[in-house]
Amino acid sequence: MRLVVALDPDVGVSPLDLAEAWSADGDTRELGNATVEVRRDTDFFPEPVALVVIPLLVNLASNAVYDLVRRLLARLRSGRSGQADLELVEITVANGDRVLVVRLRGDGQ
Repeated sequence: MRLVVALDPDVGVSPLDLAEAWSADGDTRELGNATVEVRRDTDFFPEPVALVVIPLLVNLASNAVYDLVRRLLARLRSGRSGQADLELVEITVANGDRVLVVRLRGDGQ
C-alpha cells in the first residue's frame, strides 16, 4: 500500500520539501521512505504533477496519517504570515493507493 500526497501549490510547500521532511523525521521515516514522482497520467490534474509517494510499511488509520502530514506541513510552513487552515481529503483508488490531497481551506468551506 502506498500513500500518495498531492500538494496544492497554494499550500506553499513543495513536494520535494515534504518528502525530505518525511524522510528526516524519526516518527514518519519508520513508516516508509518518501520519494517524489512526476505523474502525467492522473485523473485529478490535467498538467504533470509532482506527488510525494510513500510505500507504507504498516496500515495507518486516516486520522494518524492526517496528523503526521499536518505536523510536517506546520513545521515547513512556520513563520509565514496568514497561516490558512489546511484541508486534507483522502480517497483510495482502484490499485489500493491512498491519495491524500492537501489544499488551503477556502473561506466558504
